[in-house]
Order: sequence, then C-alpha cells, then structure tokens
Amino acid sequence: MHTCIWCRKNEPNVTFNKKAHTFPQSLGGGNICENVCDECNHHFGSPQSHSPAVEVVLKEILNISKYLLLNQLNKIPKNKRFKSEYFQINWDKQTISLKPRYSLRKSYQEKIGRLFNRGIYKVFLEERERQKNDALNERFNFIREFARYDLGDYPVYIFKPKNKAVLFSLGDIQTPMIRFTDHADNLDKHFRVFEYQIMGHYFCIPTSKSFQDLYSDHYLKHLKKINHPFGIEINPIIYTQDIDFTFKIIN
Repeated sequence: MHTCIWCRKNEPNVTFNKKAHTFPQSLGGGNICENVCDECNHHFGSPQSHSPAVEVVLKEILNISKYLLLNQLNKIPKNKRFKSEYFQINWDKQTISLKPRYSLRKSYQEKIGRLFNRGIYKVFLEERERQKNDALNERFNFIREFARYDLGDYPVYIFKPKNKAVLFSLGDIQTPMIRFTDHADNLDKHFRVFEYQIMGHYFCIPTSKSFQDLYSDHYLKHLKKINHPFGIEINPIIYTQDIDFTFKIIN
C-alpha cells in the first residue's frame, strides 16, 4: 500500500495513478517517486494562490542555466531551444531579461525565490524516498510543511564559486539527478546538511530543522577546513538574482 510522503495519506484515501517525476520532465528528469499521491503531484505542477507552480519556477530558472551551458558546447539544435514564460531570451546574443509584466510586480523576485527554494526541497525529499525509502521520517516534517504547504521559512544555500569557472558533467546537465552516497550520509550525520549540484550550480539544504541553531557554524568551519572544491562560502537564496543562473561570473 502506497503512502504519500507529502500528505501522508494512503490508499484508498488518495490515488497514485500519475507518474510523479522528481525533477520536472522539462528539465530532463526521468526518475519517478512512486509514493507521491496524485493530489500532491498535481499541487507542485499547478499555480497556487495567484503564484506560479513550484515546478514551473524550478524549470524556468534551471533551464536557462542548462541551455546556456549546452549552447556553449553546441549540443542543442536551434529548434529545441528552451522558450521561457517569464524571461525574454535572445540565444544568439546571449541576453536575458525578465519580461516587463513580471518584473514590475511588487515583491515578485522574492516570491519567485521562495518558490524556487520549495522546489529544491521537493526534489530532495522525493529523491530521498526513491533511493532510501525513508522520507516519512519525522525529522523531514519541516520539509513537508515548507515545500508542500508553504509553511515556515527554511533556507536553500548556494555556493559562491572560488574561481571564475563552472564545473559540470554533460550527463547531469542533460538528465539531472542527485545521489545519496556515503559522503552524503557523513555530511548528514555530522552537519545535518545535504549538498547537490544541478545545472552547474552547487546547492546545500538543511536536513534538520535545527541546522541553523546547532550545525551551521560547524559546517562553515568544515568547508574552510577541507577547502571545499565548489567554494568555502554559502549564501541563502532569497531573490532570483541570488542565483547566478546566467553565469555572469564567467562572462
């Protein structure tokens, strides 16, 4: 019997007929989390309360990074280039700007930043369930509250690169995925944090509600001690511009 990792309802109270992709298909995601009910799956892909859908914001921002990287490698035909709902993009001139009807809205950047963060947590918990089958653990309740029900405010951090370079693998750009390795388990055990790379960006998220109070200082010291290859500084994502999704650092 399936139990949804988000609403924690099970059959026959909810149905599990639709495929719940952990990463949006429009990003190249192919993995399925079987324990996401149809209602919760629909929630992440649908607009809510005059806001864009969580998955739409995630794919809008990350697809720009994806196609900029693929464009540099001449790996995409022109007829398959990403068309954005929110951004005006000239791929030949490599210019990107927010469309006026969105950029003029009050607090729009902050709203989009929050939706993006909820999407990052959404991917984490669904992949955690797919790979480790323990997403119903109560310590992940804060993720359920934030990602699914928009309750509370929990950070997503992005690494500030040490060098003017973008490190990525072509395979992970074309088909994004995250991995729960022994290294990831050690980070979770000692610092209650999970790190993962998507579309040339390196993110980390708390795996405990107590991260900021009990673990964050130790984790920052750890980054400097090991001279982390992706950077020794992390910044919280509040606005969309906190994500260098057009890779200005290398331009």
